[in-house]
Amino acid sequence: MKNDHSIETYEGYGVTDFLADYDFQEWVKKDYPQDREFWKHFISAYPHKEKEVREAHQLLSRLKFIETSPDHQRYQRIWNGIQSGVEVPETVVRRMPLRKMWIAAASVLIVLSLGLWWLNSKAITIKTGRADVQELVLADQSNIMLNANSSLTYHKNFNRTSKRELWLKGEGYFNVSRDSRPFIVHTPDLDLLVLGTAFNVKVRHSVTNVMLAQGSVLARFRDKQYGDQLLKPGEMLEFTPGKAPVLHKTADSSGISSWREKRFVFSNTPLHQAIQQIEDFYDCTITVKDTTLLQYGITARVTAPPMQELEKTLSGILNMKVNKNGDVFEITGIQQ
Repeated sequence: MKNDHSIETYEGYGVTDFLADYDFQEWVKKDYPQDREFWKHFISAYPHKEKEVREAHQLLSRLKFIETSPDHQRYQRIWNGIQSGVEVPETVVRRMPLRKMWIAAASVLIVLSLGLWWLNSKAITIKTGRADVQELVLADQSNIMLNANSSLTYHKNFNRTSKRELWLKGEGYFNVSRDSRPFIVHTPDLDLLVLGTAFNVKVRHSVTNVMLAQGSVLARFRDKQYGDQLLKPGEMLEFTPGKAPVLHKTADSSGISSWREKRFVFSNTPLHQAIQQIEDFYDCTITVKDTTLLQYGITARVTAPPMQELEKTLSGILNMKVNKNGDVFEITGIQQ
């Protein structure tokens, strides 16, 4: 099962979502041991989803008993009918026995889900490397900036469904186009629901930060002991699993705008926080020989340099001695 999604990805899925999911279909068709283990784990984690999983599994399994599969022309006619809203003649429905009518309905649903699978529903994942910031425009004209060492996943049929969904790892800035359909960003610990707005999401080291620039965002936690949290412009939500969410009413947004421009902005920032930002951006390791320096305040504004120039830049902005060994930078002390 080649699936980058965690079991949490499927928590909000219904029967039709499972039917249209490529990896779910692969499980039903091939039944590999690792697939069975994955879905067993999913049902164990979300027992209220077992009924929907089994129903979708049964529907797809019935495809094995269909002796004659529709050819390409028949698939095309079905799609054309769905798009134009053509209904099945009522007389045909009345004459069909209940069991056959159910099987026919299930078959159409299967054909629809397979059509989605073949045509559009494979996942697309955009990944950024070290010191790499990318901008992308989605089919709905939403604009996204993806920070270094991050990934964003969505389906090819993203703009053809009733809700627009994406899965984020790392950090991204979202400028969402206004649309009647919900726009949902999934992270490991919470989901963000919006209609049209601009916000930043950062998921690093098991901590999720959401900073709202415009509009409104509803944060829905996977841990149900916490209620939904509605953010207003200028507010930042910080959440660490096992701890209560913290809402900052006034937050400094300079850090958000700076990474989009590939810049570091530090304003009396403790050294350990500055190091974390630099490590996340370059996917490197920075060690400090004298740990008493970790609370040392750093104030600087600098454009992120190429990796090969990082040693010199670190020494300059931190005003400290830095030695480089591969991808490891050691801070040995303050420059005299």
